[in-house]
Amino acid sequence: MANDPTTKTTLDLITGALRKIGQYAPGETISAADASDALDTFNGLLDMWSNQKLAVFNTIETTLNLTAGQNTYTLGIGGYFNIERPLRLVRAYSRLNSTGSSSVDFPMQIVGVQKYTNIGMKNQPGPWPKIGFYNPTYPLATLIIWPVPQRNIEFHLWSEIVLTSMSMNTPLNLPRGYYLALQFALAELLCPEYGMAVPADIKRFAKEQK
Repeated sequence: MANDPTTKTTLDLITGALRKIGQYAPGETISAADASDALDTFNGLLDMWSNQKLAVFNTIETTLNLTAGQNTYTLGIGGYFNIERPLRLVRAYSRLNSTGSSSVDFPMQIVGVQKYTNIGMKNQPGPWPKIGFYNPTYPLATLIIWPVPQRNIEFHLWSEIVLTSMSMNTPLNLPRGYYLALQFALAELLCPEYGMAVPADIKRFAKEQK
């Protein structure tokens, strides 16, 4: 549908935010300078939301391959796993093929640094990884698994991906509900840039939409 918010562009969202704070009338075209400034603020908003767990909107599954005898992998563009760098890992499992066409999945627990450092023999060999420690360093993150598999294994990983920066005319591809949430949040951030206090209704709606 043409009016489906999930098909709108960043410019549409910016225009709506500026209209909500009274800087532009309905149907009025925003200036290139205002659009550029608002885009910078919008991308800053995405960066801020990316570090808030409830604001991360996209969880994806990636099928990878673990290498026999290797326990440390880098994740990110240019890393051993050349994928978009995850903000967090949600869950993972190893898939081992048995006789015939059947296969068995063995889950891996994602743990914090303390539980991982408590492991005595970090290079202990095993049939598949049971524990994984994820360190979201930048630009490449690191995944360390234990025990260390002694065969190549099909590995399924679910990760939360950071909200990415947008260009002006790129479709937003947002889940339902995020369009208005982002628009009101952007409107709230834009108010000080225009020397105005945040209207009570904008502040209220921005808080309710998060």
